[in-house]
Amino acid sequence: MGSVTFLGIDGGGSKTTFLLENDEGRELARFETGPSNWLSSGPVKARESLTHGIQRLPSLPDIVCGGFAGAGRPEGVEFYRSCLVALLPQAQVFVETDAFITYMGAIGPRPGILLIAGTGSIALARRSDGTMIRAGGWGPVFGDEGGGFWIGREAIRCALRAKDSGETAEFVSAIENALGLSRITDAPGAWKDGSIDVRSVAALASEVIRRYPTDPARGIVDQAAAHLRSLCDVAGRRADLPATCQKAISGSLGNQTIVKQLIGLEFSPAANPPARGAILWARDRLTAS
Repeated sequence: MGSVTFLGIDGGGSKTTFLLENDEGRELARFETGPSNWLSSGPVKARESLTHGIQRLPSLPDIVCGGFAGAGRPEGVEFYRSCLVALLPQAQVFVETDAFITYMGAIGPRPGILLIAGTGSIALARRSDGTMIRAGGWGPVFGDEGGGFWIGREAIRCALRAKDSGETAEFVSAIENALGLSRITDAPGAWKDGSIDVRSVAALASEVIRRYPTDPARGIVDQAAAHLRSLCDVAGRRADLPATCQKAISGSLGNQTIVKQLIGLEFSPAANPPARGAILWARDRLTAS
């Protein structure tokens, strides 16, 4: 195949990671830009994050594989492909979901279950025949139960209910401060005008987890863990995998010790990060062809 360079991109709702490697697997560059989920951040912001990342590369890649939140539907695949082709017209481009490249990095092409718990949440299972099964990952509006945004939204709801009941709890003040609001009752308006967004709401998860096991943080985190456990159970059952199959967990939320403990499953450490999973998958595709 000759001397080529590979670019792996892991694009999510909070950040986008770029990894540039040569054909011997030597890292040439690694850095992050802003969010690139075109559904939650918008196409303008997603394109901006990709553009800034490409501009920072020390050299242009021959092969690029990007895994993106928001690439689970044909229109999403086309959006990211058009962005990358415009930015890297000389490169061969592969587009996958962020869940898929994370699975490939964590487990490889073997049967197993990957739980991704970051801004959103999704479980991905691989059958023995290579078929991929997903559970969850339907975005912040209709799904992503147990993810960072879900936890942050529940925290705001609890704070608003506390305000309605006349309480002046420390929890309310903590959420106000974390969001940069004078009053928690300003949250609906701030969401509407864009002062707070998916990323800032998801960032509340770390504050909620820090307060565990005090209430209401305990109830929120316990329920989040139950949702995440359910995703694993559903994906494993649909993929006809044994309970002893390999399981991995990733994401800013999934790497929290208390969250893993509450889920109650045995997770093995990820073999590689998602951006490298994208490169490994691209290598496999080229070898197969």
